Amino acid sequence: MLRYILVRLATAIPTLLGMSLVAFLIVALAPGDPVMMELRAMGIVPEPEDIAALRAEFGLDKALLQRYADWLWRALHFEFGTSVATGRPVMAEIALHLPATLALAASALIGAIAISLTLGSLAAVAGRYTGAGLRGLTILLVSVPSFWLALLLIYIFVLRLGWARLVGDGSLTDLVLPAITLSLAAGAALGRMVYERIRAEMSEDHVRLAIAKGLGPLQILTGHIAPRIAGPLATAWANAFGGLLGGAVIVESIFGWPGLGQLILQAIAQRDFPVIQAYLVLMGLIFFATSLAADLAVILSDPQLRRRLGDE
Repeated sequence: MLRYILVRLATAIPTLLGMSLVAFLIVALAPGDPVMMELRAMGIVPEPEDIAALRAEFGLDKALLQRYADWLWRALHFEFGTSVATGRPVMAEIALHLPATLALAASALIGAIAISLTLGSLAAVAGRYTGAGLRGLTILLVSVPSFWLALLLIYIFVLRLGWARLVGDGSLTDLVLPAITLSLAAGAALGRMVYERIRAEMSEDHVRLAIAKGLGPLQILTGHIAPRIAGPLATAWANAFGGLLGGAVIVESIFGWPGLGQLILQAIAQRDFPVIQAYLVLMGLIFFATSLAADLAVILSDPQLRRRLGDE
């Protein structure tokens, strides 16, 4: 197990370096000067000496490769510099908003898992017409854009029913609608995978034997099928968590949820390069960590895979 983890970490180094280079270049080569925008936002008439001083302070006067090398060295120590817009350390800004985004993504993941298991299982064991209807519902939920679904939920539960408020204070009650918005589409997409996995297992000999023994659909599903599909589903759910983090940006801005979505959209508007770069790197690291955790969960749940890795 330890050897597998070390190999995974070693093979991930080129990927993480490539991710950091892309994150740096996307921001560094983007049009717009953050120093000029910040001076104008402060109502200061840009003077050449002021611009030169600020560019030197933020390291924008150096060559591109040197800037990347300096930035990468600091990033390895989780030091992403100072926000151009606020003057505060970038990690302090991220630490202020990250818990809200993680809470939203985790809540949406729980909802997506519940929806996927429900839709996928019912579609797999239901009759012909019921299964077709559930699969149609899954396709519909996957096809609906998240921003349109968010607006629909606002219209129903905020404007018509008055059960929720649009602008909240970050409490748990304000988490419900954005979490539902994210979990519906993700749960429907994952439900398709659950359906396909269950249908594939139902044609296996061990399931046919269980049917011949007279076991009911629920017993077969929980006792014979679920253990065999748990590993692949865990991997898919872990990968979905990274997607939920990325999708939270638009949903957070619509519902006013005080997460990283608000921070990154403000940073993009203000060309706050240090914040944007730190956000991209952080999302990549979280996605890698969740994928590794899912792979380890698959290994721990599969005795044959554990023995095979132990023999290598």
